[in-house]
Amino acid sequence: MKAFRFWALAALCLSACDPPTDLGKVCTLLGVGDGGPPAISPNDDYYDQGTAQCQNLICLRPAGSPLDGGLGFCSSPCTPQTQGDPNSKSDDCNGSSIPLVCRQIALDQAFLNQIAAEDGGQALLQQHLGGNTAPVLCTSPVGG
Repeated sequence: MKAFRFWALAALCLSACDPPTDLGKVCTLLGVGDGGPPAISPNDDYYDQGTAQCQNLICLRPAGSPLDGGLGFCSSPCTPQTQGDPNSKSDDCNGSSIPLVCRQIALDQAFLNQIAAEDGGQALLQQHLGGNTAPVLCTSPVGG
């Protein structure tokens, strides 16, 4: 009978308990400082898609981050509650250890256009960004 109660409680928790999140956990941006991309400007958003350090495979260093160079925090794709608001709330960003909002990150559009113009560039952008625009992610608020 005890085993039945345990499994019943476990099934109830699986359907009602929120899984733990690593949103906001510090992560290392791959390729920074090891011959990869150039030094990160503190004025630009920078993200690494595919890092196993984060559940959603996204390590993000937003513009103006107080973290040391080469570090970011685990992020996730999100859907803003208020379209066009760069500091929109989103249920997708809840549970973080730091305050997060949902916004389209700022990637260099000229660079994205340059990739798109290359042979196979459109396929690359579709695979990694879902198109020729920057992704919408849980990130720190802008404009203080």
